Amino acid sequence: MMNISSIQAFTNSLPTINKPQSTGNSSFGSLLNQYIQDANGAVKDFESKSVLLAKGEAINLHDVTIAAQKASIAVSLTTQVRDKAVEAYQEMMRMQI
Repeated sequence: MMNISSIQAFTNSLPTINKPQSTGNSSFGSLLNQYIQDANGAVKDFESKSVLLAKGEAINLHDVTIAAQKASIAVSLTTQVRDKAVEAYQEMMRMQI
């Protein structure tokens, strides 16, 4: 029989993604704005950590690398959502009424 208590301990330590607070009637625009602000925050966090690293202050290199990856993923995701929104708008404009 397999002991799953160690697996549960591992899954409890995994990072979680913070979802924007839903107010019940949130629009696509406000949701997109929240994600853009989150992406901007990730980029600013990376910038501040990389400046600390460049100054030679006590900061772990892996923290800077993780912040860089978070910023890259956030910007990439935001860009893809924007591209899909523009594509959907263009498709609607091509519709004939």
